[in-house]
Amino acid sequence: MTENWPICGREVHLHGGLLAINEPRSKMVRLWPNTLCGKCYEIEIPTYGKIYTEIKSLGVEIVGIEFITHETEATGESPTQWRAYSAQQRIWSNWEAAQLWSQIGNASYQHKDGVSYDLSNRVSYQLTSLNLRLKDLSLSYRDQLNALYIKSKPKHGQRFQDGFTDIVYQKFHSFLFDACILRDYLSEFVYYFSRGGALREVGKDITTAGGLYKLLKNVTELSDFEKHLMECMDDGGWLKELGAYRDLVMHSAPINIANHRLYCIQEIISLPGSKQAQSVRFPIPSNPDGLYKQRSKRDDFVKYVNALELIAKAALDDYGEYDCLKYAQNISAKLSNLALDSALLAPYQPMIQQFIRTDKGVISVFKHV
Repeated sequence: MTENWPICGREVHLHGGLLAINEPRSKMVRLWPNTLCGKCYEIEIPTYGKIYTEIKSLGVEIVGIEFITHETEATGESPTQWRAYSAQQRIWSNWEAAQLWSQIGNASYQHKDGVSYDLSNRVSYQLTSLNLRLKDLSLSYRDQLNALYIKSKPKHGQRFQDGFTDIVYQKFHSFLFDACILRDYLSEFVYYFSRGGALREVGKDITTAGGLYKLLKNVTELSDFEKHLMECMDDGGWLKELGAYRDLVMHSAPINIANHRLYCIQEIISLPGSKQAQSVRFPIPSNPDGLYKQRSKRDDFVKYVNALELIAKAALDDYGEYDCLKYAQNISAKLSNLALDSALLAPYQPMIQQFIRTDKGVISVFKHV
């Protein structure tokens, strides 16, 4: 049966640092690390494409997948093909968006539109960067979980720090910055091309989400897309919250010491068959905007020192508003969806570049998708 399957190995990154490994043309999927009783946990998949639903039936969520399609990828001579996963109808939204914006760049080049060509290529590149930042963060979770697995002293809810803990938060910081760069690139594109350029003002450039938000607030009639974007940027919107987390890190403090020190949390998860496995959670604080404003006062050091006992207790009790990896995956999916929606504003139909061998050599042609 598996002879008709693609010759492709898959390493499925799971939340909490876990990994599901599927060898090429194998029906078996093995979870890493082993269960708490030291046994290897395996599931069988009926078809190649069923791996995602079968893994989710275990009660664990998928972050992304590394596809290994060539021996050089297996040996480390070439990078694996990584795709972020989205639990929605378009599960490869990031990959689709990156390809689409590259194709818009091709069309812009053909029409000799420098602004559209520049922006579309930047958006495509940044979508790919965001994808890799999510992979880096997921791998740092795995490193932390591996250290725990070697120590083999699982305790649900245990807070701790070791040499890997700060690395995870540093990877999360990098994700925040790349996410906000993509947000600003898309905002710049919206300014130039929404409703055929109706938002543009002579002699004025807008290159940030904040600048676009101020402009949209003064526009009397907005398109449906512009209204949706405003809602995302308003108080309570996910874009506003993303910017607040980035600003907290950029202008105030590392996110894991912004209010009190945050520790990695060791968790025990249940699997079918009464089995259990280790995982890790890295919390991030709630209300980043309020926390930033509070820290900006910079005048309560004595109060801070006097409250060290309370702060230390809060650090041991804090479960966090979000888990770093879950928040990053959620933002990656939302930004990718926003990129797909923003692409509809492009002035040209996407085009692919093809290379054709002729008697006179290889020629390049562009064709509409």
